[in-house]
Amino acid sequence: MDACDIELLVEQYGASVYRYCRSITYTLEDAEDLYQQTFLKAFELHKRISFSKNPKAWLMSVAANIWRNHKSTYARHERIAPTISSEEEGVQIEDIRSENNVLEQMIKKEEINYLKKCVDRLPDKQKQVILLFYAGELSLQDIAKALKIPKGTVKSRLNKAKVQLRKEMEER
Repeated sequence: MDACDIELLVEQYGASVYRYCRSITYTLEDAEDLYQQTFLKAFELHKRISFSKNPKAWLMSVAANIWRNHKSTYARHERIAPTISSEEEGVQIEDIRSENNVLEQMIKKEEINYLKKCVDRLPDKQKQVILLFYAGELSLQDIAKALKIPKGTVKSRLNKAKVQLRKEMEER
């Protein structure tokens, strides 16, 4: 695999990888950094990528590992020397085009934000599976390969996450 093959990977799977990166990170900047790091790592490890196997699952796995390493490094740094941020992160302003839909858009945005918070509160193993399934658009088999766990474990974690999310959304 060479640079042209990496370009092909970006064309074929770039949107899915970006959606996944956006779903597991907290800010747009983090998502963009993770996306770039994922494809840089793919370029570094280009000899390991096989188009006969599932390169999309492999890319998602690379992104998940990079983010997990980033989070653990960040947590370690925070224990040693906490940082104080004066900016509120993760806030996005959505264009509201029609006065008739303002209330509907606000309610929808509030529900989406609440769902994101609920997903963030899931245990990491469940959160990872639910994000790979919905944001990464991977099949259960591909998730199992990416995480190196049995397909039954993926199903179990996905089901537990869905039950928990449904419960929290209904209690709201």
